[in-house]
Amino acid sequence: MVQRVAGRLVGAGAAARARLARAGRGDRPLALVLVGVFVLGGLVLAGPAQSYLDARDRVDQLQATVDALDAANAELRGRVEDLNDPVRIELIAREQQGYARPGEVAYALTPPEVERPRITAPPGASRPDQDPAWFERARDVVTGWLPGGR
Repeated sequence: MVQRVAGRLVGAGAAARARLARAGRGDRPLALVLVGVFVLGGLVLAGPAQSYLDARDRVDQLQATVDALDAANAELRGRVEDLNDPVRIELIAREQQGYARPGEVAYALTPPEVERPRITAPPGASRPDQDPAWFERARDVVTGWLPGGR
């Protein structure tokens, strides 16, 4: 029996060597190695590639911010140029501050006072059609329970 088992093991070993020899021939091992290299390269480069894409998106966002700030600066430069113009300064002073040249009379129009309707009652005034407040109702209930209460 030991001889039969030993014979089977020798036969199985020979068959395995023959399969390895057939697999080692041709382009199959080269293809497997290349696939392994590409998979390993993809795993190694995935982190840096993601970092690069994130950085590129951040650069795009910052460029949009720079463009918006440049537009705001251009608008402010235009306002500075307007405020350096004496005619514009006089116009602003007349409109906003009510200034007038010597000999001119400045008029200020104010709207007339109008009687406004009251939204709330004056303090201390109570309305007869109004229910008592919650604390007054609670006081009445508690004093009703007490002997000699209301």
